[in-house]
Amino acid sequence: MRNDVVKPIPPIRSVVAPHSGDGDESALWREPPRESDPMRNRRERLLPLIAAIIAVVFGAMALIGMREKIVRVVPVATALYSAIGLKVNAAGLDLRGVTSKIVTEGGRKVLTVEGEIVNLRRSANRVPPMALAVRGADGRERYAWTAAAPKMQLAAGESVQFRARLAAPPADGADVQVRFASLGEAR
Repeated sequence: MRNDVVKPIPPIRSVVAPHSGDGDESALWREPPRESDPMRNRRERLLPLIAAIIAVVFGAMALIGMREKIVRVVPVATALYSAIGLKVNAAGLDLRGVTSKIVTEGGRKVLTVEGEIVNLRRSANRVPPMALAVRGADGRERYAWTAAAPKMQLAAGESVQFRARLAAPPADGADVQVRFASLGEAR
């Protein structure tokens, strides 16, 4: 004789979905919602925050990396970058080895300013005129003038020597400031 043990079948859970009347019978066979996973819910809540942080970091990197282009479009941004300690070279040019001296030629004093203009860009770059100013010991301008650059355009990484002269410089001049002229000064 066989000793069969009959185990009762656990009751089948039935799910009844409200009938929508649109002919979709699959709603009758859906499983009930599962218990929510607290870690999954937490991750889902953090995703927008993580995305926002990544967007801010990439945005800040773009603002720093593209500051030269931004300043060309919005010149006021130069002050903002300076306020946070970042230099902006919108011209893409550098003045190096600038020296000045007064020489006597034919009984007259002549101020001679010499140096080098370097293109910092990886492409050809237009060279604006130079704005020069003789300043007194108090830092105030005594005399200012513009001088054309020796070349109108420099190739990538190219440099050129410049020389500017001023006949009869102010007697109380203490130093010479050299920079590139803005569009308004160049005219």
